Amino acid sequence: MTQAESKQEAAKENIAESTKGKGKAFFERAEQVAETGNWDFAIEMYVEGIRREPGSVERGHKPLRQVAMSRKAQGGKGPGMMDTIKRRAGKDPVENLANASFLLAKDPGSVQNMAQLLRAAEKLELTEVMHWISGILLETQRQAKKPNKKILVAIMKAFIVVKDFRLAIEACDMARAVDPKDGELGQASRQLAAQFTIQRGNYEEDGTDFTKRVANMKRQQELMEEDSMVQDEAYLLEQIKKARQEYLESPKVAGKINSLVDALLKMENESYENEAIDVLSKAHKDLGAYRFKMRIGDIRVRQMTRRFRQLRDEGDKVGAAEQAKRQLAFELDEYKERAANYPTDLTVKYELGRRQFLAGQYDDAIASLQQAQRDPQRSRKARSFIGQSFMKKGWHREAAETFERALEGDITEEASIELRYYLGCVLEEMDELDRAQEQYSMVAQIDYNYRDVRERIEGIRKKLQAKKEKEA
Repeated sequence: MTQAESKQEAAKENIAESTKGKGKAFFERAEQVAETGNWDFAIEMYVEGIRREPGSVERGHKPLRQVAMSRKAQGGKGPGMMDTIKRRAGKDPVENLANASFLLAKDPGSVQNMAQLLRAAEKLELTEVMHWISGILLETQRQAKKPNKKILVAIMKAFIVVKDFRLAIEACDMARAVDPKDGELGQASRQLAAQFTIQRGNYEEDGTDFTKRVANMKRQQELMEEDSMVQDEAYLLEQIKKARQEYLESPKVAGKINSLVDALLKMENESYENEAIDVLSKAHKDLGAYRFKMRIGDIRVRQMTRRFRQLRDEGDKVGAAEQAKRQLAFELDEYKERAANYPTDLTVKYELGRRQFLAGQYDDAIASLQQAQRDPQRSRKARSFIGQSFMKKGWHREAAETFERALEGDITEEASIELRYYLGCVLEEMDELDRAQEQYSMVAQIDYNYRDVRERIEGIRKKLQAKKEKEA
């Protein structure tokens, strides 16, 4: 290794050491929140942890992806337009990494967001992150009907940096299959083959046991398959078999219980989900830990959401509406129980209050959300629902003041649009038309197509004109 290379390696180590452990509090909070099924808040906490400790693959990037996949399985939507604009790549590579992590968590199948995360990791020289995300990117290209040459070349270069020449060769060969006439790729393939041969030779010179090398390569393949977005059914069944055997040997060990449940849920099949429910029911009975019962609730919600989507896609609007009502009633009972078991968890209070609002239980919603607003991460959203609850009750003055307080301080554009729209609605109800028009106008200037804001502005202008004519 040259002196320059030694300095570069030292710099990388210094970056890793300087941030090590700084995201710990956020990662721990994210894990707690994820257990309640509040995927969006868990994502926010993981991203905050990654912002402070960008190189943490095991505590940050990997569990964040698991949360993202769980959220997607339950019908979670992708990032909104404002999030996409706000979190586009800029000059700060750490912020770029955090933003890409957030966007990818909201849309875990986005190759564009994966590539953005890889670029940020390269800028920061985070080789572990580069290796991890490149593996996921490579899997997307394996599954793609038309692999992307540009993406494959980026993957190849990343694997070269982390010295995984085996996967670099695979990415290079896939890129050559897309563009067989690219002579540079042919030359790169030959060079990589030579480097891989040297690398293997070095392993042999180091006296590494052949059986151990094969086992390590097999484990790497398993990890790649675990990260893949579309996993082979035979592989999933093998994982279930393995997890089930380990569970049967230690049926009261939480890690074995959760591993079996995770494996069963990856099948996305109701019969396997029901087996997971049976395993969790036994765990709750044997160990008394409420988190196992919570997971049962999450699975039930997942099944109900799938049923709702099926009815909706079949065009059965009545059946879908009835299913949505049943699901809301179930979730309402579920979060009441969670709030009773975790009375100080403000995230649970927020989720309960949101469902109480949707169920038309406005007094209960206000009480729950007034507690939830103490959580800085949920304060503004909680106040929005409190204001809307006051509106539904006809308490217009209280609603207006709630929205006005929510608009104070530093606020995102997206939140501002929603709050100003509702403030305009309540001011219109109070016949304060000039003030209402002002709020609607600010909304329209940011997002002209937001809800019915154009119609509301035109309606208010007609009312004000009629009022002028009457006074004249």
